[in-house]
Amino acid sequence: MGLGRARAAVVQIRTAISKGCERNRRCVALPLETSALMTEDLKQGSKLGDNELMLRIGRGGMATVWVARERAKELKDDRLVAVKAMLVELADEPEFISMFKDEVHLVRAIHHPNVVEIYDVGDADGMMWMSMEWVEGESLHTVIAEAGKRRAIPPELAVRIIADAAAGLHAAHELKDADGSLRGVVHRDVSPHNILIGSNGLVKLVDFGVAKAIGRVSEATRAGQLKGKFGYMSPEQALGKQVDRRSDIFSLGIVLFELTTSRRLFRGEHDIDTLKLVIGGPIPNPSAIDPKYPKGLESIVLRALDRNPETRYQTAKELENDLRAYLKAERIVVAQSGLAGLMKRVLGERIEQRRKAVRAALKALASGVSPPSELLSGEPAFTPTGKDRITVSGVSSVSSVTGSNLSGLSSLTSPSIAGRKSSSFSALRPKGSVPPPRPPGGSSLSAGSILGYSIGALGLLVAIFVLLFMRR
Repeated sequence: MGLGRARAAVVQIRTAISKGCERNRRCVALPLETSALMTEDLKQGSKLGDNELMLRIGRGGMATVWVARERAKELKDDRLVAVKAMLVELADEPEFISMFKDEVHLVRAIHHPNVVEIYDVGDADGMMWMSMEWVEGESLHTVIAEAGKRRAIPPELAVRIIADAAAGLHAAHELKDADGSLRGVVHRDVSPHNILIGSNGLVKLVDFGVAKAIGRVSEATRAGQLKGKFGYMSPEQALGKQVDRRSDIFSLGIVLFELTTSRRLFRGEHDIDTLKLVIGGPIPNPSAIDPKYPKGLESIVLRALDRNPETRYQTAKELENDLRAYLKAERIVVAQSGLAGLMKRVLGERIEQRRKAVRAALKALASGVSPPSELLSGEPAFTPTGKDRITVSGVSSVSSVTGSNLSGLSSLTSPSIAGRKSSSFSALRPKGSVPPPRPPGGSSLSAGSILGYSIGALGLLVAIFVLLFMRR
């Protein structure tokens, strides 16, 4: 739809609302030229609460997202935050606004390394906004798309990502009131879009409570907010039943399935077809897609995807424990730096460009006052190819537990991994990658090295003999 037609459609909608309100005095008509602040009015330097907007980094079905500078009383206490400014369509939904505020205030109490922290929520001239922890990275959705242009995310890294996400989910599910009773937090929208991976390798869940608030908006508005999300619903959620924490576990199981098989699990031609697949479509064994798929991991995936909530994992902690136990059983150590290496290789250049744009915005808004250097990381987000030892996949193989590993993910010698042919679970070090340095005090020198040292020592002895002979 062209810009002119889109504007005409907005005018028609507002006209219809105005006419409807003439017949129903309980609602407030919106004038064709409303004075309410709109997301289109926001620009660099606009202020929402204590937050000074610097750079718009995205626009979704419900909000525009900005990097902003939160002003504190002391300049040294300023920090970068992410601000979501809700679209004007949602400002006309009083039930959404009420639910949104309630849910945001609820999830502000969640404090966990794998959950994006919420700082504040407010209303600026009729536009809802919330500020949250700024994660310098990308969504798992983006990582999958970019990594797929090169090669799929290694399954060992995928297991680590989901285990970390499960840890964040469990922390939210376990949120309690002052009297110790559970608050019943359910995310309701666990999907690759809402799992963030920072350039430092930290995995964080975002947008707790937003899906519940979206459930209170009108049918026409809700359709736009849920577009593309049906394929990550649980069966009970798709059927409109009451959901609990086990619904989130099913959704996370879908993400795990797709990450480790490189296949979408539930995707129909239309949304209704997708919902039918979620409710009763076949869930194939991952080994039917990849014969080399590990049986231990397959049993975890299928239990998470059990359509019966009673026989599914009962807590996200159980899922996390089984995933970490699987890695331990396979003798695979996955460090946070492995995910950082993946981010640098796959999206480092994009992250570096955004960082430069944020620096430029800080400078433009500084008014001659230098911002604190701590606001942005000084570590390079992009590592040039060929000048480092971080592999494309973030995976490297070492021979002992004490070995140094620059990529952060090391595969200890294991019969279940060694000798596999190329597949989604193939040999861990990709072709052309540079092997990591040998661990100090590790295995003995190679035959070539021994020969070289021997020749050198022999040459030194000959030289000494000649010198002694010449003196005589």
